[in-house]
Amino acid sequence: MKNNPNSIYMLVFSLRFNRDWWRLQSLDRKDISSKMKEIEDKFSNQFISLKKYASLSKDSHLIYWISSDNTLKLIDFRFSIISNLRGYAEENDIFLSVFRPSPYMKKNSNIDYKSILNLPPLKYFVAYPMKKDPEWYLLPFEDRENIMKEHISMAINNPDNNGIRSYTTYSFGIGDYEFVVIYEIPDLRNWVNVVEKLREAKARKWITKEEPLLVGEVRDFDFLI
Repeated sequence: MKNNPNSIYMLVFSLRFNRDWWRLQSLDRKDISSKMKEIEDKFSNQFISLKKYASLSKDSHLIYWISSDNTLKLIDFRFSIISNLRGYAEENDIFLSVFRPSPYMKKNSNIDYKSILNLPPLKYFVAYPMKKDPEWYLLPFEDRENIMKEHISMAINNPDNNGIRSYTTYSFGIGDYEFVVIYEIPDLRNWVNVVEKLREAKARKWITKEEPLLVGEVRDFDFLI
């Protein structure tokens, strides 16, 4: 049976550690961090993928990105992590979405989306919510398709786009936004070049929201100790 991408839920959430955390003795921080790792290990086999990053963004220190067939598992993991932190950290941003192929891309039923999501993480991670002007949805589909084809072509054919994995996920009716766009990136400098060039795409005209933006780098828990 082929995987159904419409059944894949994604949760991105960031945590900010407060002053009391940094005042703890290193051994105490190590104990809590070790238990967080135990929670990750417990849930990892229940998820399609579970990846974490040291945050490079303002107002957060740790970012989790999780893909799952089941929202209850997402809730259980989220609350287990928060409970273990004993009030030393708070959630800063949380994005819930559903992953499915873009209607503007050629459909390929042979793609194993779960295997792609389960690949080892690339060095950097970027995610942000997106919303479009209501006028966008009033355009005929053929017009929207042509506009998005230009955007997609500019991204795919950019030489600096080599190795970047992109995921367009959907949040209509389940968030204060319409999409969450997620990227795994081998080199941030190349990523900046790609994004700068995409500012010239016609599709930019209808975008009304692209923040807050979360940027992370793959790290072990040692940065918290």
